[in-house]
Amino acid sequence: MLLAQISDSHVLTGGRLLADRFDTGAAFDRLMDSLARQPVRPDLILFSGDLGEDATAEEYAHVGARLRDLGIPVRAVPGNHDARAPMWAELPDMLGRTAAGHLCVYDDSLPLAIIGLDTLVEGAPHGVLCSDRLGWLEDRLQACADRPALIFMHHPPITTGLRDMDSMGLLSGREDLARLIAAHGQVQAILCGHMHRAIQGECGGAPVRVSPSASHQIAFDLRADQPYRFTGEPAQYMMHLWQPGDGLVSHTVPVAAA
Repeated sequence: MLLAQISDSHVLTGGRLLADRFDTGAAFDRLMDSLARQPVRPDLILFSGDLGEDATAEEYAHVGARLRDLGIPVRAVPGNHDARAPMWAELPDMLGRTAAGHLCVYDDSLPLAIIGLDTLVEGAPHGVLCSDRLGWLEDRLQACADRPALIFMHHPPITTGLRDMDSMGLLSGREDLARLIAAHGQVQAILCGHMHRAIQGECGGAPVRVSPSASHQIAFDLRADQPYRFTGEPAQYMMHLWQPGDGLVSHTVPVAAA
């Protein structure tokens, strides 16, 4: 089973530049071309948040149209730059929604159960997992208690050492998440975004794998007093190969090299 993970495209429409520097709309089109050229077709695309920069209907319509052109099923969760209402209006075929209105998704149609968590706090850069979302997750993990599962979400449940970004990380619910994952015992990985860098860690005994941005990266700098800053490193995405008995093997792919 082959999963493509894309994250943090921050798409702007109309040729506008992010930070007067990054043409994220053009970067997204290059990403779609790169995925279309992959010699082995992914079974599923996981989009781990920050689809758009301004969370407009136009951004989501553009993202949705290009993704649908690939003909590959997509499951998505929101990031801190997203907004639930326009995202749901334009991308209902790629999302799920809980009774409380969170855009969490559950797909048990594949050998690996896919669980997407909404960590969004609308209007804020940090993320949380509240009691409603954790309760929904517990129910889903119980539903797939006898099989391997994969979780994807925007904010990573780890401390990365990038202090400014960590201050905007998952600020609530991390311990309960780790407890639920450990209790399930078959979570193959937690796939995340938000940090604009490839980072690995661990939560509840499961590996955490953070995807770089499909548009622009954030510099590696562990000094505590430094704000985050953008860097010219290439746009990237991840390909995750899962096979029974072997677990999840993850590859980071530069967009231009596919």
